[in-house]
Amino acid sequence: MSIEDVCGQIIELTDEDFADTEAECLNQANYHHPLKPATNVKMRKLGQHNLKTLRLLKALQLHLKQTEPEEVEL
Repeated sequence: MSIEDVCGQIIELTDEDFADTEAECLNQANYHHPLKPATNVKMRKLGQHNLKTLRLLKALQLHLKQTEPEEVEL
């Protein structure tokens, strides 16, 4: 898989894709199990990391869309 393919896939992500993933990340970040405190910490850290990654991915998508080369007919 080339970088161009990856960039193309990032550009094609929809708002629904981001919303679904954000919901999953929030579930991780808000995870609570009264009998598993170590798992609580692990899941919350994972959720925070995934939310940060999701924000960066959205910023990358916006950047790629802004710099996408325009097709020129010759």
